[in-house]
Amino acid sequence: MVTVWIGEFQTSHRRPDEVVVFDVLCGDFNFDNCSPDDLREQNHDIFEEYIDPCRAGPGKEKPWVIGTLIEQPMMYEDDVITPENLQRTLETEELRRQYISPPVPAVGLPLVYPLPDEPWVGRRIDYILYCQNSIAKQCKTEIEEFTFITQLAGLTDHIPVGLRLRVSDCSAE
Repeated sequence: MVTVWIGEFQTSHRRPDEVVVFDVLCGDFNFDNCSPDDLREQNHDIFEEYIDPCRAGPGKEKPWVIGTLIEQPMMYEDDVITPENLQRTLETEELRRQYISPPVPAVGLPLVYPLPDEPWVGRRIDYILYCQNSIAKQCKTEIEEFTFITQLAGLTDHIPVGLRLRVSDCSAE
């Protein structure tokens, strides 16, 4: 439904003289890209239209990605209660395994995670996606930086994400 709503919104609000220079979709999607139980969502058409900078493909994250959901009973532990401690924990795979929510197995099947030679990531349910197809033809969107933000440590079980895009005017080139 989100793709339908976005299309309806863009159609009803776009003005003829308007130049769209970026199109971003973000939020808590309540599914991840590592759980076998979320296989259907990992293959959703939204990922054909919008680019997820963290995603290598359905069910596979890029090597630098970390999960964004802290296990609720653990969110007040010393290792994650301050921004500095949370950052240190996120940078250490062994600690991430203790505090970031693990993947959800498919019903009736054992969970094999991570696959050999892949890092332990955990559940990333918070997304920032961007679309190149819906912006003005003379513009181009590029990622400058993707960040995992630790400043809200102890206040939420989510690790907020940030994205800085560079929008360039291709007609000036």
